[in-house]
Amino acid sequence: MQDYINYDSFKEEKIDGQIYLMAAPSDEHRDVQANITNLFNDYFKKKKKRCISRFDANLYIDENNFLEPDVMVFCYNTNRNIPLIVIEVLSNSTRNLDLGKKMKKYAEIGIKEYWIVTWELFTIDIYLLADDRKYEHYKSYAYVKSEKFTRKFDEKTEIVKEFSPVSMPELVVRLEDVFYFVE
Repeated sequence: MQDYINYDSFKEEKIDGQIYLMAAPSDEHRDVQANITNLFNDYFKKKKKRCISRFDANLYIDENNFLEPDVMVFCYNTNRNIPLIVIEVLSNSTRNLDLGKKMKKYAEIGIKEYWIVTWELFTIDIYLLADDRKYEHYKSYAYVKSEKFTRKFDEKTEIVKEFSPVSMPELVVRLEDVFYFVE
């Protein structure tokens, strides 16, 4: 039995000088990350866009701030260092950080669109950057695999099969693809 912590199994982020260690994500979390990354990159290749989607990559802001969003979307007709869209796939252990300090930091540096994906509920919440450099909730989308198994959502949540990102209205995101292989 090990009597030490293997820090290689953690990812490290630093926000306002404070270091945060996050445990390795679940398989479902990783599947959603890969599905979203592939969805964007397939579209970019097909349409010959100068954009790329990355996961598990560092977003270096300065020596006191480096983050590792679950997915980042960069388009090279905009600022090459600031993603156009950042997507966080929620885990119980990161929920407060993703919806608090990280969300605030993403807004401060000017990321226009922020998604929160809750794979356990098959939902995506979209936040848009307002003029005051704070996020405003735009929409929530829910995916229901079968009409036989419906659950109750709040009145702000739309049950849909697909939607388009505000920053890329020509791209259709199918929720079935986002949550592919997630049980």
